[in-house]
Amino acid sequence: MKAIIIRITIFAALLSGCVSHDGTYAPSCIAYAGSTITLADGQFVWEKFTDAVVVNDEGSVVNQFPGYPLRGKYRIDGQTVLMESVEGESIDKMYLHRHDNKSYLYTPQQFEHWQSTGESAKCALMLDAGSDDG
Repeated sequence: MKAIIIRITIFAALLSGCVSHDGTYAPSCIAYAGSTITLADGQFVWEKFTDAVVVNDEGSVVNQFPGYPLRGKYRIDGQTVLMESVEGESIDKMYLHRHDNKSYLYTPQQFEHWQSTGESAKCALMLDAGSDDG
């Protein structure tokens, strides 16, 4: 019996290593402003959005997010996602978190809240949140 439990544990550990973190992380709730972050092949694209439109005195729409989309490369160290812009500048760390078979990308504040309370972050970025299948 003990051998079977060990085999199952090893198999589960191997399967957990197969979880892909690539894809688009979008708000896990209805959001009228926020971010989406796409991770793919060691590269990221961080976009910001809002439904609010700001118009200047000349009647032109103002770009509310200069510098976005932000692009660069990323690497994963444990749960930490380390991002670096194309210019080589370090960007705030993000943290991977799995809950209820879903993958989330937490901000440092959301991750700290989870560590201290055990509560999942509200409206955190979720992998493929905008897709029809999940």
